[in-house]
Amino acid sequence: MKNKNIVISLSIIFALALIGYFFFYNKSAQNTKNPNSTAKINIEAVCQGALAYMTFPDSKSADIYVEECIEGKHPEVIERYKASLNLDAGVAI
Repeated sequence: MKNKNIVISLSIIFALALIGYFFFYNKSAQNTKNPNSTAKINIEAVCQGALAYMTFPDSKSADIYVEECIEGKHPEVIERYKASLNLDAGVAI
């Protein structure tokens, strides 16, 4: 009788854990794998981040470069950012 109660209790705990997985974890995993997501790249943040791996003679040159990058004059910065995240070319900017 005691073993039967233990087995029933463990079965209930397992069933609740399984239900919890499908309601909470599985939905969040599906949301991150959605190829039709509307997430966009923040160009300003990417262009500011490019300063970390580039050098400039002065801060004014760096500011000009960031402004030009935001305007779209340096697409290699965006491409490098996408490559670092393993994103395909279909990501919206």
